[in-house]
Amino acid sequence: MLLATPELARRVDRAEIEFCAAAAGAGLPGGAASIEVAGGRGLCGVAGAPFNKVLGLGLGAAVEDADLDAIEAFYDERGIPVQIELCPLAVSGLAGRLTKRGYQLAGFENQLARPLGTEPFAEPLVEPGAPRVTLVDASTDAAWLRVVAEGFAAGEDASARPPAPDVVERVGEAMRQFMHADYERLIAWIGDEPAGAGQAYVQDRVLGIAGTATLPAFRRRGAHHALVARALNRALGRADLAMTTTEPGTVSQRTFERFGFQVIYTRAIFVLN
Repeated sequence: MLLATPELARRVDRAEIEFCAAAAGAGLPGGAASIEVAGGRGLCGVAGAPFNKVLGLGLGAAVEDADLDAIEAFYDERGIPVQIELCPLAVSGLAGRLTKRGYQLAGFENQLARPLGTEPFAEPLVEPGAPRVTLVDASTDAAWLRVVAEGFAAGEDASARPPAPDVVERVGEAMRQFMHADYERLIAWIGDEPAGAGQAYVQDRVLGIAGTATLPAFRRRGAHHALVARALNRALGRADLAMTTTEPGTVSQRTFERFGFQVIYTRAIFVLN
């Protein structure tokens, strides 16, 4: 069982923002801008990019008013709202200070993690109708992007009306930025149809599993479970900690909990427009 300590939180938040930085091309021509401040790191790219955020702020470091001024100036000069995803283990009183500066609480997200040893995780048996997982190559790039775009755009309620094409396109453009060569992308197939997709990365011996989605027509058939098992198994020997971020109480969270993940903290998402 993991103990939610500031040291663990720093490791997890740093691994996640470093993953985002690589996907965003931070430090490369045309890539996202980056700022290091008060224990955290912020990224800023094009409007609507999912990596436009600050993680790790106040974890093991004091946060002065000048630090918050610097963050706000960084985003303001680029015309992007400030989004600080605040760990509850950050320095005391920071949430109240953000509120006084005009930040709005926009939501929450759960950070889950589990130790990663050497014991392999059970994957679906090779039999008709069972999901099988493959790595993405040039021939399946388009299928991967379609599945994650449609899966995320559909949301949790598989019985809802299909998402509008413009919503799918917008989500797809956001996910396209995470098609990074250094990270493994996976597709779960049921029969000959792509049913689910996701990606995994290892950063400083931390495995991150992100962007997992299943098409509504294939939900509750084991695709998500198969993706998580494969990602975990491929990281054995390369990572000693696995993590993921989910919306609280989702089906996705429950799948990870079945693999022994636990919620180690819940981030509060503060936004300043």
